[in-house]
Parts: sequence; structure tokens; C-alpha cells
Amino acid sequence: MKKIFLAALTAMALCSYSYAQDDEDEYEEDEAPAAAAPAPAPAASESSSAPAAAPAQSGAGFMGLGIDIQETFGGATNQFYLTFKIAPNMELSAILGLYHHGETSAENKATGGEADGGDDYTSIALGVGFDFFAAQMLLPISLGGEFVMNHFGEDNNRFDLNLLAGFRANLVANLYLTGKVGLAFQYYSWEDAQNEYGRIDVGFKTGVLLHWFFM
Repeated sequence: MKKIFLAALTAMALCSYSYAQDDEDEYEEDEAPAAAAPAPAPAASESSSAPAAAPAQSGAGFMGLGIDIQETFGGATNQFYLTFKIAPNMELSAILGLYHHGETSAENKATGGEADGGDDYTSIALGVGFDFFAAQMLLPISLGGEFVMNHFGEDNNRFDLNLLAGFRANLVANLYLTGKVGLAFQYYSWEDAQNEYGRIDVGFKTGVLLHWFFM
């Protein structure tokens, strides 16, 4: 009986040991750390990933002042332009010209007498100009025209219609130089004590304009 009891204890001890070993193996498998997932790459900041946008440069403002260099130094009239950009490729200009011709005086060397020529007058020009800038090749192409009324004093007038084309160059920021060439139609009207006169002249017209857009 004693032997049977010892055999039973021995069998129970062996079974308990085997069960404990199986439990420990399963526990170790469950507790094994999972493979660490790769850490997400740090998100690049907007300032470092996207290059800063360059400031837009329109090259011209809404309003500018211009001068006809050729007319001014030619001495016939001093024409100034107040130019408005009515569209990205269109400009409308008000034209103003002013030139005063002084009176000629003469002194007789023999008698010392003086005389006045009575030839003084003020020339005034008022007009409007239009420019359309077509597709750019080497430089922007200007197509347009001008209509100007000129008054030379008394009843002496001239009406100008100029059809012009040319190129515009951007010298520095907001400063432009435009060279133009085309056809000019000029109607002269004047009178004296006996007659009224009129004449139409047709010829080539050139112009060199300097514009500064300040607004």
C-alpha cells in the first residue's frame, strides 16, 4: 500500500512539473516584445519644404507721367503725358503741350529807334493717346495712336492724327522708354484779314517717350 501511495505521488509530481513547464513557455511567448514599428519621419516644416515665393513684379503702376523727348528738345512743343493703365496690356494717355514764343524786338543802329515784331504767341496742345501692347517678341510691341489739337495763337491751329507702332524697353523699375514710328496726318487751319486757309500734310512720324509709373 505504501508503494502504491509513493508511486501515485511520484506520478502527480511529474505531471505538475510538465504542466508548469508548458505554462512557462507559453507565458514567455506571450510576453515577448513585438518588433518595434519604425518611427515616423518628422514632418518637414512648411518653411523648410516649400521655397519662399518670389515677390511679383508688375513692372508698372496704375498711373504714370511721360514726356516726349523728341518733341521737347525739338522745341516745337513740350508734350507731357498723364498715362493710366486701363488693362494689363492697354494704356490711355492725356496729352498736354505748352510752349511760349516770345516777341521779337529790334533796335535800329543808325537812329537808335526800337521796334517790336508783334510775333509772340503761346502754343497749346491738348490731346489723347492710346497704346495696346501686343505679344512680346524681343521687347513688348506697342500699337496705338494719338489725336492732338494744337493752337498757335490767333486763328492758327493744327490737328494731328498719328498712327504709331514701336517697342518699349524697361530701363529700371517702373521707368520705361518707348520708341515709335508711323504715319502723321496734319490739318492746318489759319486765316488773315482777307482769307481763310487750310492744308493737309501727310508724312512719317517718330517719337521717343520716357514714362515713369509712380502709382
